[in-house]
Amino acid sequence: MKIYKKIMDVLAWVESALQVLIGVVITVIAFANVCVRYLSNGKLAYTEELTVNIFVLMIMCGCALCARSGSLISLSLVFDLVGKRGKKILSVIFTVFSIAFYGVIVHTGWAKTMQLMTQHKLTASLLVPEWMFMIALPIGGVLLILHSIEYMLGILTETDPCMQIPDKKEEAK
Repeated sequence: MKIYKKIMDVLAWVESALQVLIGVVITVIAFANVCVRYLSNGKLAYTEELTVNIFVLMIMCGCALCARSGSLISLSLVFDLVGKRGKKILSVIFTVFSIAFYGVIVHTGWAKTMQLMTQHKLTASLLVPEWMFMIALPIGGVLLILHSIEYMLGILTETDPCMQIPDKKEEAK
């Protein structure tokens, strides 16, 4: 468990660094596009294609980091009302369903990536293989699966910060 946590800590650090790098690149590209529009009444067509496709990778990595900390959008009404044992049970149930959904994302994204690789399709403006951008979907799905497992293990072993909150039922005693 500790080895998995250390590996996931390194992976999360790499993801965070990638988020910063992508943020800087997208900002520079968008700024350059605005400058070109302002100065020449034209635009850099490839910048929109590049920005959108890189932004997909940024979103997938961001979602994976949120899954790591349990910060994905959720309805916590029931989760907050149950005790520690109930939280553990719900955590396992939610994680199983989440992993199934992320598995569909990985499978679908990988199938589409393979299809694009065999078709040798190129992007419209950049003329690079489309699969290079599509692969962000299965990579993000794998990261979501890994971080969801990490979060569930944190709850089950009570090393997760949300499990440190005193139980409402125990406070009443």
